Amino acid sequence: MLALVDRLFQAQATWPELTKQIRAQSGVDLFTAQKIALSHQGWRRLCNQRINRDSDCRKQAIGHIKHYGPNSLITLSINETLAIDEPPAD
Repeated sequence: MLALVDRLFQAQATWPELTKQIRAQSGVDLFTAQKIALSHQGWRRLCNQRINRDSDCRKQAIGHIKHYGPNSLITLSINETLAIDEPPAD
């Protein structure tokens, strides 16, 4: 699965394309597909940049936080900066 995620990162796929491909290949739900995608350092870095610079991405990130609450993959800091949570170390 990580090879697919890396290949889509290298191909500069969109976020919807990425999550759709992950779901199709693994049969997981959307939240799990997002978790898999964000376990990739490149996607995590790109998403961190976009959720703080692009207003549409920011809206989606805030919607994610509201929907998933404490289980969200994104954190909103006191200074209004959004950040993708680092995956736990194995």
